[in-house]
Amino acid sequence: MTYLVSILIPTLIERQDKYHTMVSGLYEQIKKDNLQEKVEIISICDDRSISLCEKRNMLQKLCSGNYFTHLDDDDTFSDDYCKTVVDHIEDLPTYQKNEPDCIGYDQLAKVQGKRFIVKPNIKCGLHLSQTNGNTNYPEFYRYPWQYCLFHKRFKKVYRTESDSPSPDKPHMYDDLNWLKKIQLEHPKNMTYIEKILHTYNFDDPSLTTTQ
Repeated sequence: MTYLVSILIPTLIERQDKYHTMVSGLYEQIKKDNLQEKVEIISICDDRSISLCEKRNMLQKLCSGNYFTHLDDDDTFSDDYCKTVVDHIEDLPTYQKNEPDCIGYDQLAKVQGKRFIVKPNIKCGLHLSQTNGNTNYPEFYRYPWQYCLFHKRFKKVYRTESDSPSPDKPHMYDDLNWLKKIQLEHPKNMTYIEKILHTYNFDDPSLTTTQ
């Protein structure tokens, strides 16, 4: 079966409580809005025997969605996340001649006590660039990150273990390096959902790693 969206989530045996809280919420959305044939969730859970980098590569190989997104097992979402992205994809033919390379939406970032909004923009770099916004939080533009939806043609862009300056966090720059590879494939266009659909939780870094 080919889905519209593949949600890819690596996790660990020791983090099953966080994982089940997250995934049960997504499945409730899928069931409520009758999206069982449009959204798939694929997860790999292990005991740290597989690197995070390799798990994300494996998930890309397993997924069948027209678009895929990489998430962490402690991310949170709006109550209408699944329906919103599916509706957006199904509406694309009405205003988009070709399928976009990326579909972006706003993120609320919670980082060590700070709160800010990240808005994806394919014309921006990989680092945050502050802009004037209309919310109660500081707002930044950045190149679409892995929580955005990437077209299936990027499924064969795989991660490699990065040379992290932190020996205890060997995957620290894997996401960034993967996005650099995505850039080399020259994504030409994106569409944008102007709504906070995703929340990144990093208030306590010791509790937020999946590997």
